[in-house]
Amino acid sequence: MVAEPRRAAAAFELLDGVGHVRQSGEAEALIGEDALSVGAVTVSWLDADRLIAADYRIELHLWPEGRLVLRQLGRRFDTFAHELRTLRNQARVAGMLAHGVTMPVVYEGAILAPDVQPAQFQVYDTHVTVVPEDSDSWQVPLGAVTSVREEREPAGITLLTPAGLTTLGRLGRQRDACRAAITERRDAQRQLLAALAGDVGFSDGWGLRSTEVGGFTELLERFTAPERALCAHTLLSAATADPRIGFVQLLDPDREGLQPPTPLPSNWAVFLLVPVGTGTVLEMLAGPAAATYVFRVGVDAVNRDLQLLHFRRAPLALSEEQAAVTVDNPHRLALRKLEPLNRLRSATQARIIHNEGWTSATEETLKLVSVRVLA
Repeated sequence: MVAEPRRAAAAFELLDGVGHVRQSGEAEALIGEDALSVGAVTVSWLDADRLIAADYRIELHLWPEGRLVLRQLGRRFDTFAHELRTLRNQARVAGMLAHGVTMPVVYEGAILAPDVQPAQFQVYDTHVTVVPEDSDSWQVPLGAVTSVREEREPAGITLLTPAGLTTLGRLGRQRDACRAAITERRDAQRQLLAALAGDVGFSDGWGLRSTEVGGFTELLERFTAPERALCAHTLLSAATADPRIGFVQLLDPDREGLQPPTPLPSNWAVFLLVPVGTGTVLEMLAGPAAATYVFRVGVDAVNRDLQLLHFRRAPLALSEEQAAVTVDNPHRLALRKLEPLNRLRSATQARIIHNEGWTSATEETLKLVSVRVLA
């Protein structure tokens, strides 16, 4: 049964891309976990790209085209619009791969740059998700945050990362609590990794060069699952620059994973990034039994985008056919709008499954990447 705040009588119009009315009428509008329905019209939240709720009128801008307009909601307008925005944004956070495996601490405020916009800030153990009121959400990985800076005018909190900065504002009395929640979680990650690896330089999702790690070979042996030892040797032998090793707390963990000699905390994995020519090879040394990825771009760009995705592997593993942006593709929002995902997919030279043909397939692929440099 649909709760009362999620249902209301309304007049509706469904318009096409040029503003012509395709359907209209009066019916009960129902807000569901995944979609809004009114009359014979059902709109998935993944396709509701923009929401405008003002002057007793709700307008949803739809993908691939058109708009849905609701009017005559009467006294139900405020509560209905609030529920609609909440469910829409919740679904789109997941659709943009900005959700987590644990419940976040939530703060209400506004983004202060580049434009001031009301927003919700969801602080997870692994990242901060920024949920603007009427536009797309994004995540700031805690492993990428180099500074949490307090701003006085206007009052806010700036999260500085190598990719840029995000300023959270209008937090009122919750500003100190929000800053503490972010700082405590980031510091907890780093303390865990320092204790695990014996090196204070590691952060969630970022690889350190072999020359930056004391005892790189020993660390590799401690955190490479036996099933991946030969793979790691093959890739390191092909390296044309310093390889990188790192740890990442997975947001799409497997039930069972590859275990290294030194046990990993729950949901953590170890990755290796190997520069070969102008390309980069990704190998998961421990954790998920993931494929080997070869990208046609440099290691810094690959690591940055993987960190922004928090190493979610499912959308990377999609074939071209599976990644077709259709109305029934559950990954369609991320495939349409998530830039790190699209950059990585566009740069993928090969995805090599770990089977009896892995060695020959990998050697052939690495030759192609190396030849590009010589040419």
